[in-house]
Amino acid sequence: MEKLGQGDWRAVDDQYIKGEITLEECLRRQGGMVRASKPQILNELDKVTKFRPGFDDLAEYCKTNQYPLVLVSAGLVFVIKHFLTRENLMDKVQLSAAVAKCTLTGIKFRFLKLKDNRSMNFKDDAVKYYKTKADTVAYIGDGRWDLHALRNADLRFVIRGSKLSELCKEQEIQATKVSDFNEMVVSLKREMLERDNWQGESE
Repeated sequence: MEKLGQGDWRAVDDQYIKGEITLEECLRRQGGMVRASKPQILNELDKVTKFRPGFDDLAEYCKTNQYPLVLVSAGLVFVIKHFLTRENLMDKVQLSAAVAKCTLTGIKFRFLKLKDNRSMNFKDDAVKYYKTKADTVAYIGDGRWDLHALRNADLRFVIRGSKLSELCKEQEIQATKVSDFNEMVVSLKREMLERDNWQGESE
């Protein structure tokens, strides 16, 4: 948005923060401000984008233990796939995000249909869905758009120093602060071992 957006996208962010518009509406409006092609967008992002340390370890940990690793994003699918492919991670990650298409009048989104109409947004909806499939759902995020999903997860992780970390402190939401995915894997291993031991004792 900073590089390619045309318009006051921060004002739209503020409307979302105040609860005046939904996440989906926020993305629609901001997407309309970006009149750039896929190659232009990828070229800009290739210069500055890198994976937070340990993501490949998290992907391997999840694959080894048969835990689905789902990337739920308000971002651009073609961008996410580009970087997952670049890092040879496409086969280890499930993707849950709106379809984005670059047009002459901006980026157009086609959002996922909510499985639960009571969900606040598609991130929150994903957590609720997986809670019907498993007894433990972990979530990690760093932005304000992650708040509702994080609140509903069983194991909550936030990136240290992020906007989401600030919101958790303000709203007294208990979450484990991590700097990267390596720290998350260490914590997950400990949490899951404790869970398995507790379940064993219960039986």
